[in-house]
Amino acid sequence: MRIAVFTSVTMSYLPNARILAKSIRHHHPDWDIHLLLNDHSPDFIRWEEEPFDSVTFSEWLDMRTDWNAWAYDHSVVEFCTGTKGAMSQHLFEKQGYDAVVYLDPDTVVFSPLLEVMHALESKQADVILTPHLTDREFDEEAVRSHEMAALKHGTFNLGFFVIANTKNGREYLDWWSQRLIEHCYIDFESGLFTDQKWCNLVPYLFDGVEVFTHRTYNTATWNMTNRALTQDKEGAWLVNGELLRFYHFSGFGNDFAWADRELEAFTAGRSGERAIWSLYKELYEENRLTETVGWHWGKTRMGRAIDSKMRRRAREKEPLNPYEEINGGH
Repeated sequence: MRIAVFTSVTMSYLPNARILAKSIRHHHPDWDIHLLLNDHSPDFIRWEEEPFDSVTFSEWLDMRTDWNAWAYDHSVVEFCTGTKGAMSQHLFEKQGYDAVVYLDPDTVVFSPLLEVMHALESKQADVILTPHLTDREFDEEAVRSHEMAALKHGTFNLGFFVIANTKNGREYLDWWSQRLIEHCYIDFESGLFTDQKWCNLVPYLFDGVEVFTHRTYNTATWNMTNRALTQDKEGAWLVNGELLRFYHFSGFGNDFAWADRELEAFTAGRSGERAIWSLYKELYEENRLTETVGWHWGKTRMGRAIDSKMRRRAREKEPLNPYEEINGGH
């Protein structure tokens, strides 16, 4: 079975993607690792020296829309999530993979994803999703930080998904990809949060969908109150005594302020969570970029930052001043 795994980044997340790719290579050396770059490549990067089998620039994808107009009216988060469906289609249609695995760049694989392999090889699942939460909260602070956040941002965390190149898988992917092209926005008033809220509907609209409730998958700050992290004598990471499949370091960045607040609030007397975050910070320093790079698609051709008001005008189809048009393609 030919499996492609990919992540979706701008240049600022390349250090994270390096860490992820190395962890995948260690545990799944037979998987092809693809980087979807929603940015332009600076001169100092040598892609042949990076830990990816392939790099795809987002403007190469068949988005079935006016690319420059689409790029203009999406924020960086909307952009990087909005291209994930088209990239999955690209890997099926142009390269003929049997299945696609997606992992956010701020995830790390700590042991082989055996349950994924079993589900694909046994044909028991065409689409695999993981929910933010698998256990209820009891503390009011945790209810607000975790249960309410899941209600706001979506039942499922799309930092991980699996799609098989089957009839059921392609029907889901065609639907989801089109929704992302047309409606991948952070617009809570309209019930939207990037690529995630659409998947609330998926188990009821499509056949072949499996919801992984394995607590060893997609462990993160938003579910840490019910997932205790430890290490065994050999140094392997465990969740509630079972091998950790992958950890999602969501909130990493911004001097770790958001994640650090979560760790401070919910890890009293639990050293494992703090230790795994310390490990990730060390890995990040080892893979850090030597130069700062701005996001190419976040500026007009004159170098002006595109703000939310400009994006809103574009979404409402107001004509743009030529000097405000976005930079050209790669």
